[in-house]
Amino acid sequence: MGWTPCTYAVELEGASGTVLVVHTGHAHPGNWLVLPSAPVVPSDVARTIRLALSRGWNPQAPGPPFMLDLSKDEDVSPRP
Repeated sequence: MGWTPCTYAVELEGASGTVLVVHTGHAHPGNWLVLPSAPVVPSDVARTIRLALSRGWNPQAPGPPFMLDLSKDEDVSPRP
């Protein structure tokens, strides 16, 4: 933890569709390198789900993981 960005996965409950994998672009809050970090909170996950859906993620369809790299995304503003 600390040398790669914090990453989390989202999937539709009760379905076996495509998983959303999100790279946040910041270190995990538990990193031992004392890198700047931020926790992932429910409002971040909701915003990311809306963004992924607008970009074509279909959580009910089978397929490979839908990758979303927020470190390279200008559409995602940091939370207030």
